[in-house]
Amino acid sequence: MKTLAALFLFLPTLAFGQTFFDGALFATHVSESGPAQPRNEFFSTNWFTAGVTRGSMTFRVRGSLEPLTIKREGYPQLLQFVSRESGGPLVDAMRAHDLLGELALDLHRGALHVYLAPVGEPPLGAEPFERRASSAEFAEAPFSYDVSDGWRHATRVIAAGVQSGVVQLDGGVFHEAVTFDRHTSLEDGPIDSWSARAIIRPAPNVSVQLSHGSLGDEKEKVTSASVSHTTSGVALSAVWTRRASLNAYTAEATAHLGRHVPMLRAERIANRTHVTVGYILDILTNPRWRTGLGANVDYHTQTKELRGTYGHKPQSVYLFVRVRTTSSRG
Repeated sequence: MKTLAALFLFLPTLAFGQTFFDGALFATHVSESGPAQPRNEFFSTNWFTAGVTRGSMTFRVRGSLEPLTIKREGYPQLLQFVSRESGGPLVDAMRAHDLLGELALDLHRGALHVYLAPVGEPPLGAEPFERRASSAEFAEAPFSYDVSDGWRHATRVIAAGVQSGVVQLDGGVFHEAVTFDRHTSLEDGPIDSWSARAIIRPAPNVSVQLSHGSLGDEKEKVTSASVSHTTSGVALSAVWTRRASLNAYTAEATAHLGRHVPMLRAERIANRTHVTVGYILDILTNPRWRTGLGANVDYHTQTKELRGTYGHKPQSVYLFVRVRTTSSRG
């Protein structure tokens, strides 16, 4: 794409800037109880961000090796649903992330900023679940994924914004791009979508997000609102997303108490409540790396009418090793 070639022209300029890298890898075993044929499988969720900053310019790439570490039919997640519009269809399973999720250039000058990405993220919705501080330690995706995150696939993103005091306003246009099968190839086309977002920071650790967008030729509407409180020890979030006629509500909490990382996620979607309780014990820690052993356990309500398929109180247990890294170099 011409936009891709234009971005790479900036790389020599950034070559002597400050580099950064962030990544997470979960090696997970899941076991199910309830269905007549419960699954026991190994898989790995993972993602990374790398880039370089020089002056007012930042070049960034995000990606995931999940197309190689997760089966074509996804990893087991009882009562999960991923529609075709989000890269499915999948039932009782979660899809892999795209191999390439972002290739972007950020330009900042005073209160103004411009975002150009042949593959990237439009200014729509709260931070994605895998990077949200209240959610990043979970080994599995939220059950609200199809509504709250399933549309985060875009090419030809052109966005701009302004920040004044505690208020940041952004708007952009893009092509709604959805990947299928192995999620390794990029779907592209003409610009067919738009979005606008306001972020308000009334206090140093508090952020409020409001956004709305129209996706694709079908002009599917997405509206989002969220509030988060994040400190070095505790991260809290409440997220509401409406996609077409579906509403998803999510509340999350994650705490870092020395080597102990307790976490809780509660969701409401399609008249069903899902609760995930988790814990990680960090075994090895230093300023750049954290490695720990953890577990997530899912609980579901209003499944009595599904007993013929899912049995009594369907439940999944995820046992995992988590490795997380962050580093920067000038």
